[in-house]
Amino acid sequence: MSVYEPRDYEKVMERIQGKISGLNIKMDKCLMEDEIVFFEDHHNVKLPQAYRMFLQRIGNGCKHMFHRRRLNDLENCPHQALSEPFLLEKFWIWEDDERDSDAIEADMQNKVYRGNIELINLGCGISYNLIITGNHRGEVWNFTDVGVQPCCEPQDFLGWFELWLDNQNATDYFKDFVYDEADCD
Repeated sequence: MSVYEPRDYEKVMERIQGKISGLNIKMDKCLMEDEIVFFEDHHNVKLPQAYRMFLQRIGNGCKHMFHRRRLNDLENCPHQALSEPFLLEKFWIWEDDERDSDAIEADMQNKVYRGNIELINLGCGISYNLIITGNHRGEVWNFTDVGVQPCCEPQDFLGWFELWLDNQNATDYFKDFVYDEADCD
């Protein structure tokens, strides 16, 4: 699974609904269009289409997802400067960055901590965030206390969620990820 094409969203949504039903997962109440528009207007941003459809047709979060952690609902999800562009193009492990700590912190604020919402917090400084703006808009990235990276195969929200449905707590979003320092932002 990866980033789905909008023409495939209907088929993917039906498949996800079937898997949710088969696994007996309780999703939170769906959102109405006006509730999503209110959020978008309030934050001066347009949510990725796949995520909007999920919120309207599947649910606005769920209590027990990955390792029994909550898939955040839109209204209460931590978010960072949503209308500002997320500027990373590749993974960045700032723990390995040898620059001055003030320069690293400035880059974190100006490139990373913007244009994304936290989908799920796994604890220990690890979360999955949906990129809302920038060149990776619509993709899910892994955020940690030492750096950020996309899933090894780019995942949009639907692909990320469906992969979890298929593998539950055994999901490995990074099984093929090879770190090459030359590719680091």
